[in-house]
Amino acid sequence: MLLLGLMMAGAAAVDTITANLLPITARLFTSDLTLIGAILAINRVCGFVVQPYAAWKSDRHWSAGGRRRPFLLVAWPVTMVCVGLLGSLTYIVPADLRNPAVIIVLLFGINLAMQASLDVCFGTGLPLYGDRFPSGTIGRANAIRSVFTSAALVGMMSVAIPLSEEWAFLPYLAAMILVAISWWIARFGIRETRPERLPPPGRYHPLLPLAELRDPHTRKVAAVASAALASSAVTEMFHALFVIETLGLSLAGLGWSTSAGIVVSFLCPYPVGLAIDRFGARSVLIAGFSLLVLVELGLAFWVDDLVSLTIALVVFRVARVLVQIPVVPLMFHNTTADRRGSIFAGLQMTRAALASGAVLVAGYVANLAGSYRICYILAGIACLVGLVCSLRLAPMGRRGGPEPAAV
Repeated sequence: MLLLGLMMAGAAAVDTITANLLPITARLFTSDLTLIGAILAINRVCGFVVQPYAAWKSDRHWSAGGRRRPFLLVAWPVTMVCVGLLGSLTYIVPADLRNPAVIIVLLFGINLAMQASLDVCFGTGLPLYGDRFPSGTIGRANAIRSVFTSAALVGMMSVAIPLSEEWAFLPYLAAMILVAISWWIARFGIRETRPERLPPPGRYHPLLPLAELRDPHTRKVAAVASAALASSAVTEMFHALFVIETLGLSLAGLGWSTSAGIVVSFLCPYPVGLAIDRFGARSVLIAGFSLLVLVELGLAFWVDDLVSLTIALVVFRVARVLVQIPVVPLMFHNTTADRRGSIFAGLQMTRAALASGAVLVAGYVANLAGSYRICYILAGIACLVGLVCSLRLAPMGRRGGPEPAAV
């Protein structure tokens, strides 16, 4: 549990870069929020295309290196190189050649490669949880992953990003170090056992994983997961610009306010994981989405200074834990070893596609409205959808069938 959680912390560090520094960098070269939204939507498009394929392919793969591990050993180094390129872009391109259009194209290309390789890590790393942990323990395992993710976010937001005002490359260097640790764990800390049955080889069709949505339970989980990801994506897409431009705070203020919420969220994951394992995910999801609706309304209409921002982000992080941790246990509940990657692929395609569309729509609407606050209203609508879908879920205990065997 600990090693897998620490490995996925590297992915959280990279996500911090794209969520906080990429929009600020792009804003230096364009004022078109629709264009910035399109660049950020690449993150979700890769999640729609790359993650499902990586999960599907790793389901059918076996070699001396394992089932999913060989993909991680390639994807982590590629991610690390792309992070370094993104951070050194202003150093690589001479000042006299910094045409805004060229910089935007370079940002787009490097971000695309970085997100594609990162999504290979997600697409093969998350199904490892289904491989290794049965339904009675997967909630706690995912909670431990959330703790390590929060630790990475705290380090990035409270130290690396505030200090970037002194040395702009520092956050990228910190993310590269965490990604290097992730590769080391994949190389030396993870061993896989061949399952008794592997899916038969076949040709991949881009829409093939969506066949998993024929199962009613999988459809409901996909709807909940999509609402959670879409609301999070829309909330974060212009949050850094909202803090700096609308509230007039510095990068240090952005880092400290965000870190306060992340520190509080340290206390939540493991108790939430225990509650999921004991009582099921439905009640936790209902509470989480209800709280998120209130937070989004607060960000849209109440927050106007550092204190109110910090309070809102503290509650946001707690609510986010409540809606994110139940998704993986729901995803892999009572699934056999040969279908875990396929189910993950189907759900990931659905939630990534809907989140990508939500980001594009939010960028267009924010550009028309001339305000970042409209994004929080749209995120609140997504949370309402998630709340309704959560109410339609049956408790996990009502679904029959044997527990999956630990791998």
